[in-house]
Amino acid sequence: MTKASSAFLRPTGPLRRAAGLVRHPPAALTALADQGVVSGFGFVSGIAAARLLGIAEFGHFAMILIVLTFAQALHNALITAPMMTLVGARSGVSTAYAATIIAGAVLLSVPGAVFVVIALLIAGMSGETLLAACALMLAQNLQFTLRRLLFAKGRGMQALLMDFARAASFPFVAVVIWLEHDVIGGNGFVWLLAATSFATCLPFVVAFGRPILRRPGCVQIGAVTRRHIPLARWLLPIVFVTFVQEQLIWLVAGSTLGLEELGGLRAAQYLVGTVLLLLSATENVLPVAAARAHAEGGDAALRAYLLRTGVKLGVPIVAILAVLALPGEMWLRLIFGPEYAAYAHCLHILSVSVVIVLARDLTANYFRAKQNTRVLFESLCVSMVVSVAVVVPLLRAGGVSGAAAAVGAGHLASLVYLVLAARRQSRPTSARSAFGRWRRCPGLPTSS
Repeated sequence: MTKASSAFLRPTGPLRRAAGLVRHPPAALTALADQGVVSGFGFVSGIAAARLLGIAEFGHFAMILIVLTFAQALHNALITAPMMTLVGARSGVSTAYAATIIAGAVLLSVPGAVFVVIALLIAGMSGETLLAACALMLAQNLQFTLRRLLFAKGRGMQALLMDFARAASFPFVAVVIWLEHDVIGGNGFVWLLAATSFATCLPFVVAFGRPILRRPGCVQIGAVTRRHIPLARWLLPIVFVTFVQEQLIWLVAGSTLGLEELGGLRAAQYLVGTVLLLLSATENVLPVAAARAHAEGGDAALRAYLLRTGVKLGVPIVAILAVLALPGEMWLRLIFGPEYAAYAHCLHILSVSVVIVLARDLTANYFRAKQNTRVLFESLCVSMVVSVAVVVPLLRAGGVSGAAAAVGAGHLASLVYLVLAARRQSRPTSARSAFGRWRRCPGLPTSS
C-alpha cells in the first residue's frame, strides 16, 4: 500500500477525537445522559400512572413514592453520599470497598423495610401494597447504589446501559401484562417497577458481589462504617429534618386537603422534575470533582469550580423553567389531563423553588467537599423550622399552593444560612479573631 493510500485511510485529527469521544465520552456528559434516562423514565412512568389510575388513585400512589423517597434518602446518607466524597478524596475504588458497599446496601434494606411497613400501615394500606413497596424499595436502593458506584469507578457508560435497559424493558413488560389482563392496578404498577429494576441491576450486583463468594473476608463492614460515620453522622439527621421540612408537609397536605389535591401537586412536581434531572445528574460527578478540586487546589480551587458549575447549570435551568412555568396550565392539561390544569399555580411556585435549590445544593457541596456536614445539618434545621412555622397559615390561605410555598420558604432559609456560613469561613484568621472566639460560632465547627 502506498504512503498516499495509507494516509488516506488513516483517521484525521478531528475524526480521531470524535471516535475517542464516542468510545470514552466525558464523565459529565455521561452523567447527564444517565440522569436523563432515569428522570425521563420516572417522568413517563408517572404520567402513565396518572393517566391509568386517575387523580385520586394517583395521589395514593404518590404517598407510596414519598415513603420510598425517604427510605432511599436514609440509604443515601449512610452509604452512597459518604462513598462519593471519600472516593473523590482518595481517587479510587478498591474491589473490597465496592463489595462491602453492595453488602451494606443489602443489609440496610432490613431496617428500610421495617420503616416502609410501619409508615404505610399508618396510612392504612393493605398487606399486598406493603410487600410490593418493600420490593421496590430494595430494588431501587440497589440500583441507586450501583449507579453511583459505577460512576465512582469511571464506568459511567455501564451505569447508563443499566438504567436504559430498565427504562426500555418497563413499557414492553407493561404492554404484555396489559394485553394479557386488560388492567394494571396500583399494586401491579409498583410490582412492575420493582421487577424491572431487579432484572436490570442483577448482573452488576453479581459482578461487584463475586469477591464476597471468593473471599468472604474482603467484606469489611466495620472498617467502612468507621470511615462513613464522620460524614453520615450529620447526613443522617439531615434526612429526618428534610423529611419534616418537605415530605411530611406533602403528606399533611394530602391528608388535610384530600388525595386529589396531592395528585395535582404531584403532577406539577413531575413537570418540574424534567429540570431537576440536571441537578440530580450532578450527584454522579459533582461531589467527587468538588472533593478533588479541594484536595488539589484548596479553598480557592473549590470555589472556582463551584462557580463555573453554577453558571453552566443556571442558564439552561432558568430557560427550561420559563418554558414550563409560563404556560403551565397548558402543559398540565396536555400531559396529564384536564383535571390537573387547575394546579398550574403549584407549578409556578415549584419552579421558583428549583432555582433556590440549585443555589443551595451548590453551596452545600462546598461543605461536603471539606467534609463538614454539620453545617448542612444546621442549615436544614433552619429550613425545617421556617417551613413548619409558615405552613399552617399558608395552607389555610392558599391550600396546596400554600404548602408548596412553605417548602420553598424553607429552601430559601437554608440557602441564606449556608451562604452566611461560607462567608464566615472564608474570612482571614485575623479578621475572624476580631470577633472573639470565632471557633465557637454556630455553623463553623473545626471538624466534621
